[in-house]
Amino acid sequence: MPITIEGFHHAGFLVTDVERAAAFYEGVLGLRPLARPDFGFPGRWYDLGHGHQLHLMGTPEAPGQTSIPTFDRHIALRVSDVEETARQLAEAGIEFARGSGRSGVVQLFVRDPDGNMIELR
Repeated sequence: MPITIEGFHHAGFLVTDVERAAAFYEGVLGLRPLARPDFGFPGRWYDLGHGHQLHLMGTPEAPGQTSIPTFDRHIALRVSDVEETARQLAEAGIEFARGSGRSGVVQLFVRDPDGNMIELR
């Protein structure tokens, strides 16, 4: 009998500097922090809406990423206006790549300070 998955709960990223990552996720992406238990290592939790969360876990060394800017492990977040989001990223000096999947959906790809990829669509 297969396991029954009821839905998505959270995604986790490794970061080497939790405060630097928090500045990006809170200051650039505007995510709201959640209370986080003390696990004995640094980290932050964020509310992504609808019961979904992003968990940042502090580590001395994060794994590398691929060199292809639109193809890597990632999370995808919805935004209300992709073009306005692109303008805001550019204004903040945040590098991003544009993509358009076979579905025709316009996407922006940005990396956090540790190289974790975030797709904005």
